[in-house]
Amino acid sequence: MTEQEQNQSVEGGVRAESAERRGCRITGLSDLLPDWILPPEGKQHVRNARKEMLMAVRSVLDAAIERQEAGPATQRRAQRVEID
Repeated sequence: MTEQEQNQSVEGGVRAESAERRGCRITGLSDLLPDWILPPEGKQHVRNARKEMLMAVRSVLDAAIERQEAGPATQRRAQRVEID
């Protein structure tokens, strides 16, 4: 590792540690936007929307896992329907 890489590594570690000490948690793009662009209420709405999308993806994955565990689907055949 070169001296420059070591310095960058140390600087990155210092930045991460200072952010943790300040209690700053960046969880998405909305947290990076200043309040004059997206006020705190708007940021909370974006966080809630992100959570709802993740929950929707979870339910899709859960359903796919259940179908996979159930085994192969039975073959369905066409049926003749009499119309009077």
